[in-house]
Amino acid sequence: MKRFILLALSLCIANITFAQDSAAQVDNIKFKNLSDDWVEMEVQIKANRNLSPDAKNERFVDNIKVLGYFAYVRDRKARTFDFYKAEVEVISIEQGKTENVYFYMPGIVVKRDRLPKEPPYYFVALEINGQVLPIDSRAYSKSTLNDDTIRSMKTKADAESEPNDFILKPSYNAPLGLIGARPSKMAPLIRREPKE
Repeated sequence: MKRFILLALSLCIANITFAQDSAAQVDNIKFKNLSDDWVEMEVQIKANRNLSPDAKNERFVDNIKVLGYFAYVRDRKARTFDFYKAEVEVISIEQGKTENVYFYMPGIVVKRDRLPKEPPYYFVALEINGQVLPIDSRAYSKSTLNDDTIRSMKTKADAESEPNDFILKPSYNAPLGLIGARPSKMAPLIRREPKE
């Protein structure tokens, strides 16, 4: 019994330490079916403290890049997958606050490929000023991924997702009639336009 209590206490301390050491973290991921077969991925991001020496204000975490990765099994026997990825950049989140980021899978793709509401493999990575933050267990599909397989999935997704580029959509590229004027607690995003 003492061993169990010590283990539980050490895990709690490790989680508290992770939260304090990381400027931001994924708090939760939810999937939801929308009309016309669209699927919404809601990513809840919590800001801790800005640890950058160049921070404008340590109570605000700035320029949080959020990278969403989905993988669906294409052929079970051949062990091939279809990868989808999208990214957004959050302007700033105040310390202790949670804001949401949304990604959308178009209904026509869901219907055509008979995709489930929740992809069997998914994870979300956070990056601040080019620094990838540690991936917390709340940031990936627990039943199918772990710390080792996430690295492999990211490598494969980066190498093999080109045929599906721009299919998984950030909120600002999804139809407003579908998602409404503003989903719940949406983080303010930087929308970079291509330069001509």
